[in-house]
Amino acid sequence: MTTGNLGPLMEPHPPESSSDNEEETVSLAAGQEFSTDVQLTFCVMRRSCGLQDSALQEGVRTRLRIVESSGQEIAELFKDLSARLVSVHIERDCFSITFKTVEEIWKFSTYLALGHVARCLENFLFDQSFWLNEALVDDVEISVTLNQEHLATVYLGLLLQEGTFFAKALCPITNPDDDDLCIKKNDLVMVKNVGQDSFWEGMLLSSGRHDLVPVSAMQPLPYPFYQWFLKTYPGSAGSPSPGKCLFDHAIGKGTCVAVVDNNSKGTDELNFNKGEQLEIVGFLLSGLEWFVGRCVSSGKTGFVRTIHVKPESFKPLDTHLVFLSEEEKALLTMLDPSSEQCYDTLLNNLAKTDINTVYRLDKLVKSEFPDLKNQSQLEEMSLDGFTESSMLERYEMVPTEHSPEQTDSKSQCSNKDITCLTFSSEDTFKEMDELEEDPKFFVDLNTWDTEDSEFFEPILTFLNEDHYVSHYQSLYDISFSFLNSTFYGFSEEGELVQYLENAREWAKKSRMNWALRRICFLLGRLCAKKVKFSQARVYFEESLGVPGCGFADTFLLTALYINLAAIYLKQNMKEKLEVILEKANSLFLCLPQHLFSSFNEFEVLQLVLKKAIMTSDMHLEARTCFLVMTLFLKLGRTEGALPFVERLQFLSLSISAQTTVSPVDLNWMLSTLYYDKYLPHMSLGSLRLASDQRRSLHATLQKVDRFIQNAIRLNAQWAGDNSPLPAQITIYLKQALAIASQSGDIQAQRDLCLSLVNVYQHYRVFDGAVEYAERAIETGRQINEEEAFKASLLLAWLLICNEQVEKASDILASLLKSLDETDSSTQRGVVHNLLAICLRKENRIKEAAGNLYWALKKSQETGNKRNQALTLANFGYLALSIRAYVLAEGYLLKSLQLFSELLDSSTDADHVQACLLLGQCYIETKRTEDGRLCYETALLIAMSARNLHSQLHAAKSLSCFYEKVLPRLGQCIIYYEHCVALSRQLKDKRLEGELLETLSKLYSSLKTEKACRKSLDYTKQSLRIFIDLGKKDKEAESWLQAGRIYYMIRENELVEMYLQAAIETAQRMNDSQFVMRMYEEAGDVFYKGNGHREAAIAFYRDGAVPLSRSTGDADSELRLINKLTELETNLKHYDDALQYATLAVRLSVSTGDQLKERIAFHRLASVHYSLQQYEMAENYYLKALSLSPLQCVKEARYFVKVYYRLGDLTLHKLEDALDASGYFNLALAAALEELENKEALYIIYIKLAEIHASHVPDEKLHSFFMSNAQALRKEPAPDTDTFC
Repeated sequence: MTTGNLGPLMEPHPPESSSDNEEETVSLAAGQEFSTDVQLTFCVMRRSCGLQDSALQEGVRTRLRIVESSGQEIAELFKDLSARLVSVHIERDCFSITFKTVEEIWKFSTYLALGHVARCLENFLFDQSFWLNEALVDDVEISVTLNQEHLATVYLGLLLQEGTFFAKALCPITNPDDDDLCIKKNDLVMVKNVGQDSFWEGMLLSSGRHDLVPVSAMQPLPYPFYQWFLKTYPGSAGSPSPGKCLFDHAIGKGTCVAVVDNNSKGTDELNFNKGEQLEIVGFLLSGLEWFVGRCVSSGKTGFVRTIHVKPESFKPLDTHLVFLSEEEKALLTMLDPSSEQCYDTLLNNLAKTDINTVYRLDKLVKSEFPDLKNQSQLEEMSLDGFTESSMLERYEMVPTEHSPEQTDSKSQCSNKDITCLTFSSEDTFKEMDELEEDPKFFVDLNTWDTEDSEFFEPILTFLNEDHYVSHYQSLYDISFSFLNSTFYGFSEEGELVQYLENAREWAKKSRMNWALRRICFLLGRLCAKKVKFSQARVYFEESLGVPGCGFADTFLLTALYINLAAIYLKQNMKEKLEVILEKANSLFLCLPQHLFSSFNEFEVLQLVLKKAIMTSDMHLEARTCFLVMTLFLKLGRTEGALPFVERLQFLSLSISAQTTVSPVDLNWMLSTLYYDKYLPHMSLGSLRLASDQRRSLHATLQKVDRFIQNAIRLNAQWAGDNSPLPAQITIYLKQALAIASQSGDIQAQRDLCLSLVNVYQHYRVFDGAVEYAERAIETGRQINEEEAFKASLLLAWLLICNEQVEKASDILASLLKSLDETDSSTQRGVVHNLLAICLRKENRIKEAAGNLYWALKKSQETGNKRNQALTLANFGYLALSIRAYVLAEGYLLKSLQLFSELLDSSTDADHVQACLLLGQCYIETKRTEDGRLCYETALLIAMSARNLHSQLHAAKSLSCFYEKVLPRLGQCIIYYEHCVALSRQLKDKRLEGELLETLSKLYSSLKTEKACRKSLDYTKQSLRIFIDLGKKDKEAESWLQAGRIYYMIRENELVEMYLQAAIETAQRMNDSQFVMRMYEEAGDVFYKGNGHREAAIAFYRDGAVPLSRSTGDADSELRLINKLTELETNLKHYDDALQYATLAVRLSVSTGDQLKERIAFHRLASVHYSLQQYEMAENYYLKALSLSPLQCVKEARYFVKVYYRLGDLTLHKLEDALDASGYFNLALAAALEELENKEALYIIYIKLAEIHASHVPDEKLHSFFMSNAQALRKEPAPDTDTFC
């Protein structure tokens, strides 16, 4: 037994409107357990080749590792996507998500089908550098997939879990005990699990009757949207139409032929004879019972039953329309949330630069910290950023041949954050040739009882036109604008009702039928507004019953039918409803450009949508959703409109799946609606998908503005006038630039080029910045010379930053020449200052100083203290570069004095730089305390300004100061820890990892257990970061450092585990040299330590040595063999040591390096000595000595030690006193070269005296050596082994 089945949750190609369509189903057995977790897989694809981009895929994994460590950002993303994140499986490239309600799965499946999930992941996972690469942006996308069947199973399970849901009958169902309950195929039924295995309790929506229904005969509605709609808007659903039309297409236009005679006397029905040709007015929807037709022979218009005709020249709508008219599609593209806004201020903010007024500071040596403009802590900054509504109009929408003309809109949005979506009502009435003022009628309270008709003649004449005229618009619109625009002189609506009642009577008496019809309609509207539906119904029925051809004013006829149908629905008047409902539907859906008159019309649309659900008619559903969406947006109910906008976008994509053109793109509208709901990820995702249907500069600048608003919501650091912007903004700026170029808007082109320059410059992509700066020069020349000059200055500065100094110098020289005939001191000073920086970089010091002199003079002429301070700082840096420290100090002190007088916060970064320069000057002149004071002052200034980057620069300088200049480990650590805190605020994981790595080494150098524990903590933190970043080399080094620290704190059981992890990580890099280094450094942990030194042998012998041989690195192999020789010797494994020592000799000879040969022979001699092979040891010691001639004091010490060892060896081991005397004399000669080594001389004299006293007796020599020894003896001689 199954509890239900349904088709796939979100099909790429939903079924066409056919009742015989068989679908694949997903079923769930009663009580069956199933996993609610869904695996969402992502893949970075190249559109050009359809293959995965491995490099970018790895970059995305790295980004995921970083955000996964905190978990908050990725969880917020999926919260926006209406899913609950369970876990992230980075190596499998998937997210595990789950859902707890049907609403969650409905929203997520919609976002997935619309492409929002993939776009949101792109916005979230690609780094800033990606968005600056135009080729990548155009070719790369993230593709997301999941198991649709499993998602459908989860959906079905959640339906069963909630208990009550909606289903469609798969076949007719009858109840023998109740003839009134007859369920037809495709009827909608609300079902509830009542505990029976084979039956549910069902309520037929068309009648409201309850009974048990077989589970096997019910199919839960496959789209969660249907469940939401039917639950949110309950009520009768009607039954499927019994007849079947003769049209193959669901919607179309053209002509058809009558297949029967029709002589109906029904209201506004068209009479025709069999075989007559009928023209379709508007559309024919095959899912509706009626359409509006015009008889070709008679020219009359009226209702026609769909089953009474067959197609003749009937064709579906064009592929770019499908279910809309041209006017309706144009109306959608005009749906502008800020149509009256313009973007002068926005572009000015984006394009602003002070390059032509403010000098630039020559930089210190290239810093690893980004040199940005002042960026204060952003908690106190406004989140409004660039969204000011006080913008003056300049950029108007420029229509192209592919976009409809823009018309004015009366509707304005005053709230800049919560925007009202509105239609421009004039667009619906484009037949107006002249914009005439609507006539107004005074409601004279004294004429209600008059018998003179002349008082009502003007209003009756106005309303008695037998066709629609533009002035009637205010009578029919949903805003009741006629209360203000057509009538005046009344204080309350009741007075107007009485006036219209009186006019109604005079219309009857005067037999002015059209006036009577319109007055009754207005009275009905006013009654319905007061919720007096019975009274309104009477007026509407009277209006509809007035003789005359209703189709002469289709807007009035449509409003009457729909309002009347809505009231019949509210009052449950089924018999009357059946008469007009289908006709109302045909007017509603088949005639384009419907003018809404009441929110009650939504009642009728609900019935139509339920009918579309029953018949699976996507075209009917799409038109209904379009009308519902339009109604909600006209009323400003954006939250209510959102589900229908999403559904319409989905239907649009599904219907056009076989074509290359989508009939409608609602992504811009969705972006606005999501923004209003504070869903920034969704808003940005929709913005990425939004097409350029309107192709206007105004529309594209709206995208720029909307992007900024959402970016600020996602990250407050983008707020503020001086804050940088996400690199992704370049997509929309380039779109705007392309449109501005097409339309020839030079000013906009210039502003957009400068905006792009600012973004590229901030991210240090200077090639891109230079490209757009050159374009800014071209457009600037077409505006005026001032703009071209500014852009040229900016280009020169970019070239300087990009180290293209020669080219920059040429530009600046030409600019300086162009200023000869002007008196602009500021601009001349700016050029001189930049030229000085170029000349300094080219080491043309004298010329640079000359230009700085003129720059300073010009700034003094204008009284600009900021520029004076910058020039003096540049003078100081120039003097510092040639080591003229006194001059440098003087200039920098004057600069700092001027900076301290400035209150402008924009100078803080330069103030900090000047302090650091002065500190560097003091340190190079050995005035360390003054240098420290300057560095600390720089840090205080940066902290006071809350400038994170400047703080980082100053704190780094102080760390290096206490590490290298004035070594104080405690202070050094304090400042490095401050750097770590700053890197976390800046969210720079790479920098944070490197700083933690440095801190770990500093703490471990203290060699106390507490410090080592702290070092271990920092190492593990950096390890996590490097794993997240995918930095395998840094990860391996962190594993190694952790192993080293565990060795220091004697937790030996963990040492080898971490060392092996380091090696395994290195092996994944496929870099043999790096792997060899890791093996060697792992061995060095034991080799350089005090315990378990034998553990180093395996790392050297089994790992490092084979790799050194395979890579042909003889030097490394020799170094490793020497280490093995020493280890084996210390462990008294002399035979093994001898093999390594012999191999080391051979390797050293092949290197041709005498020093390495000497070391190898010396080690070999020492091994032979340990093996008591003294003659061999003597031979190799002598060989080692022969490879190093005595040329310096350091060499003399080596000779002393070796000759002393040889003398001792021959005296005591070989018992050759004569040779021993010779070796000791040679040692004495070498020791005399190093006269400061008194201890060595003393010991050698004693040894020689001993030999001549006992072994080779010579009283004279004995006395000589003893007297020399006594002369040197100032303290007892040390143990002679010290010199062996």
